[in-house]
Amino acid sequence: MAEKRIKIDVGDLLPGMFVAKLDRPWLETPFLFQGFEVRDESELEQLQELCKHVFVDAARSALSEAEILSRSAGDNAPEPAAKIFVTKPNLPDLAEATITDLKGEINYTNKVSTRDEAPKAAAAYSNAVQIMEKVLARVRAGRDIDAETISAAVTPMVDSVLRNPDAMSWLMTLQKQDDYTYHHSIACSVWAVVLGRHLGFTREDLDKLAVGGMLLDIGKTRVPQELLAKPESLSDPETEAMRKHVDFSMELALTSDALCREILDMIESHHERFDGSGYPRGLEDDDIPICGRIAGIVDCYDAMVTERPHAPARSTYDAIRELNRLAGKDFQKELVEQFVQALGMFPTGSLVELNTGEVGIVVEQNRVRRLRPTVLICLDRDKQPVTSYETIDLRKYPSKTSEPDAVWISHGHEAGAFDIDPRDYFM
Repeated sequence: MAEKRIKIDVGDLLPGMFVAKLDRPWLETPFLFQGFEVRDESELEQLQELCKHVFVDAARSALSEAEILSRSAGDNAPEPAAKIFVTKPNLPDLAEATITDLKGEINYTNKVSTRDEAPKAAAAYSNAVQIMEKVLARVRAGRDIDAETISAAVTPMVDSVLRNPDAMSWLMTLQKQDDYTYHHSIACSVWAVVLGRHLGFTREDLDKLAVGGMLLDIGKTRVPQELLAKPESLSDPETEAMRKHVDFSMELALTSDALCREILDMIESHHERFDGSGYPRGLEDDDIPICGRIAGIVDCYDAMVTERPHAPARSTYDAIRELNRLAGKDFQKELVEQFVQALGMFPTGSLVELNTGEVGIVVEQNRVRRLRPTVLICLDRDKQPVTSYETIDLRKYPSKTSEPDAVWISHGHEAGAFDIDPRDYFM
């Protein structure tokens, strides 16, 4: 069914209208999905607080088109529906689809709390570190990739993300100071699965994303160590030498019959960019396989939040803002929005300050209202360590600034601010 979008002032919205587009980016709002049917007064109030007008899709609304048009803003030439080019990983060919088609049929829910999942996530991470050390040593010794061993590393991590993605997400944020070589591989694997889970991919496809994330930079084992460790910017010849790691990765990957096309797409395409400015082939738009587009986003995000020889680590909040800036240029805008929704505007493990002056760590996401996560308070309003820790579920507090008891996140802080080490608070 073709979309027909009608501009509606938020004061004229009614339950039953399907909101297809806002007058601001989706990722700046707490709404989980890019497009939803208004069902109750609370959603109307949120829209009225955030927007001046929206575009309603008459074809997907419970109300009639005539009723929607009767409340339109008046300047309605129907807006063309935005299209994105995607393919779910288990499909062989690229196809044109809406953002709804990108979302899979599986709606995952958390099975356990973050606190209960934390030790299992830690065990899965430790297992992956030990295995990746062996895999990298094997490759450096001139041997091939052991795909079966890598699968043994990713299976417990995928299991953990499926039970509750917040525990593993927080752990990835905590471990970003560790050895970059293997941690980056593990983190890219985790972030790809977190996004794939949010998109509703099957378990089989999540396993593919996990293995692909592990192998994105396997070719760096053939890049001179002095380039990898150089603290200054690389020269043009050095940059070209560094870029060869993609070719090296593909050479290694192609020696294994166990790696499927989707995994190879991730390895080959994770440095391609949506505007065609990437490498090694200069692909753009829908010519970049969906797995490659996912890999590019997670690789870039984790690089930004990890301290490297030539760049300090950014806060998770700043990294999300940078991805937002790059959306539509380096990366597919709609896919960036989905990634931000999967992690939250303040990802788990972020250091944040509330309007009250208190400082805390985001410990759990709110899957419906992304700006209202659960925060563990570490410092009081005078920036002094608290005598006893408490968690604040922002969903339970008013969010409107006009209300006397309103509580909200005012801004994020750099990792390590106030000498707070999130490791000390990991549950």
